[in-house]
Amino acid sequence: MSAVGAFSLSEMSSPVEIVDQMVNQAVRLNASDILIEPQEKQAVVRLRVDGVLQTFGEMPLGSYDQVMSRIKVLGNMDVAESRKPQESKIRFSSDGHPYVLRAAIVSTNFGQMAALRVLDSPKFTEFTQLGMSEAVIDKIKRNISGRYGLFLVCGPTGAGKTTTVHTCLKHLNNGEVNIMTIEDPVEYIMDGLNQIEVGEDVGLDFVSGLRTVLRMNPDVVFVGEIRDAATARIAIQAALTGHLVISTLHSRNSVGALFRLLDLGVDRYILNYALRAIVSQRLMRKICSHCKEIYQPTESERMFYRREKGDLPGQLTAGRGCDLCAHNKFQGMAGIYEMLEMDEVLRKMVLSEADEAGFKAELDSREFEDLNSAGLRLVDDGTTSLHEYIRTLYDAG
Repeated sequence: MSAVGAFSLSEMSSPVEIVDQMVNQAVRLNASDILIEPQEKQAVVRLRVDGVLQTFGEMPLGSYDQVMSRIKVLGNMDVAESRKPQESKIRFSSDGHPYVLRAAIVSTNFGQMAALRVLDSPKFTEFTQLGMSEAVIDKIKRNISGRYGLFLVCGPTGAGKTTTVHTCLKHLNNGEVNIMTIEDPVEYIMDGLNQIEVGEDVGLDFVSGLRTVLRMNPDVVFVGEIRDAATARIAIQAALTGHLVISTLHSRNSVGALFRLLDLGVDRYILNYALRAIVSQRLMRKICSHCKEIYQPTESERMFYRREKGDLPGQLTAGRGCDLCAHNKFQGMAGIYEMLEMDEVLRKMVLSEADEAGFKAELDSREFEDLNSAGLRLVDDGTTSLHEYIRTLYDAG
């Protein structure tokens, strides 16, 4: 991937300026992460823009050491410690707007690597801004309006799960309910929510934190992530005892999330009563509107499209690359969603131990819009390219 900016050390006189340039460039490009990676002869700085890493520049190892010390000072970390992993939060501002860097440093074979997650207040606070269809929005609102049960948001890292969850919490945050969250870490601070951060330093994990929260008279509980069997079990128990539990789970799709809970040892009968709905999602890069152009698909593209949709494409759209998109051909992200809402038929299938193929056959008979169908819809309307569809739903798993 081509460099996204000119990283010129000759024009800088201190590590303070180097760090400031990296962070301000990340903000300008709306990058989600900054990676500082030591190599044998230099350190490489990369930014994750629209889900894809791009090289920002390089620096000699002498400057890299000073930059790492600067990051540790900003995060109140131990400057002398170079072997143990360290984490911290760094508050900064760019053009008068406040941000938070979630910094993590770990030792690698050539030195210490730093990963800085750039956190801003959620840019999308309404469901319509997430690119959801009205049908999906109505189902989400219906399922989170209840006062008990489990509502899951699923997808891989970087799929936008946190944004979707906070949009749900904002919708519920009307002053009439006690909303408590257990997060690792707290990424977005929202007025009206009682947010708890878990971590080894405070002796609190998701399981013990959830037990504590349930004694605080909550109506809605957000569990940052269901990672293990113990968290899954207590989240399900909370969902059955008069609490709406919202959580996230890493899975390929909504049916896969259901079976992931079963793999974690959740009893089928209990899961059947507790689970309300599952949203699975991905983020796909949008073609740059400035250099978007129509092209005739190749034979391999035509055959792939036909396998996916059953017919041949007419014309496909892609970006040519321009100064506006830094010749990346894409600018911005669009969400795709599938919404699995539990009903009597699906609940009977859970109890009868139907396999994933059985669930897929049942959903296909309903003309259920899965992630593949939602992604192809964006390809057809020119929002994204066929190559991005393949990268998001196949290459990236």
